[in-house]
Amino acid sequence: MIIEEIKVFPYQAHRVYKTITADLGGVPKDKNGIDVSNFYLVEMTTNEGYKGYGEVSDVPDYMTLPKKAHLNAKSLEKYLSNQFMGMNVWNFEEILSHFPHKETVDKRTDGTVYDILGCGIDNALLDLLGKKLKTPVYNLLGGKKRESVPVSWVVYIRDISLLEDEIRKKVYEGFKAFKLKVGLDEHDDEERLRIIREVAGDQATIKLDANSGWTYDQAVQNLKRLKKYNPDGVETPIAYLDVEGKAKLRKQIDIPIIEHAHDLSFAFDLVSHRAVDVFNLSTVGSGGIWKSKKIMTIAEGEGVPCLLGSTIETGLGTAAQLQLGANSDLLTWPSDLVGPKMYTEEFITLPHQWKDNQILIPQGGGLGVIPELNK
Repeated sequence: MIIEEIKVFPYQAHRVYKTITADLGGVPKDKNGIDVSNFYLVEMTTNEGYKGYGEVSDVPDYMTLPKKAHLNAKSLEKYLSNQFMGMNVWNFEEILSHFPHKETVDKRTDGTVYDILGCGIDNALLDLLGKKLKTPVYNLLGGKKRESVPVSWVVYIRDISLLEDEIRKKVYEGFKAFKLKVGLDEHDDEERLRIIREVAGDQATIKLDANSGWTYDQAVQNLKRLKKYNPDGVETPIAYLDVEGKAKLRKQIDIPIIEHAHDLSFAFDLVSHRAVDVFNLSTVGSGGIWKSKKIMTIAEGEGVPCLLGSTIETGLGTAAQLQLGANSDLLTWPSDLVGPKMYTEEFITLPHQWKDNQILIPQGGGLGVIPELNK
């Protein structure tokens, strides 16, 4: 099955409200908030007529191609065509070995790296293989172990006066888990956590995410103060790359630490230092489904529970995450796959199906969804 053509289609997705998160040093990642995200849809066509699709999610303005070449749909299409035209889809690991390239990733201020381009290629290749075999991608990974994935609604930093209504609406929709972005103002953080716990109730799962916004001392102080609201976990409480600091912090607080494990080396580092309680895994972080599955083997061997993280994907990218999640017993924590409800459109022909806060695994060949290219 030979790749004969690669096309790239750009599109934008609008968020239901502007989102703000903390960044390294306790400053806003984008002080004006983000209300629209840029995406690329990669379409691969084989000599047998199959078409596979992958999503390059939430592309930052600073991302480039190798040698700092400008990134747009036309240049990306040319780059991918030059790299992969004529290659055999069955040799997908050889194709994926080209990623991540240091210049084609979303590298953030705190050192977190999202291989969103590698993810898009992975998704398109596995979509092709699933369609060829007329089976969902999860069967290529070993089979389906669940029908759905529980999701925590992600609560971004915004005007506190808007928070109670947001949480009440989500509770009404059936959400039983929430992820609260913190790290800019300790007093606002506490008030927002208080409101969520009060509105959502004692049985709700609430994770905190400081996005590297706290120093070690701030994390100790803040988490001890917030403990009375019974947060279930805290993600990236201090600088992402400070593994030793997280190991030390883990001994100081009685709250599980969640951290992104985007590659095998960093995952080994986290577990060897006993610096983590829960892995945040994601296709967009690791460069796709196949590489994420490999990281899951470390979690399995070390007994580390997992959740699926997100850079906020649209419908196709969410489907890829769900194919990964379908194959895992390790997803014992609510995941962050809010894209279908955070964007005003999903860009697939049929929207994802929900049952309360559970998003159902798509069925059908490949990723199980069909992109809607005219949106």
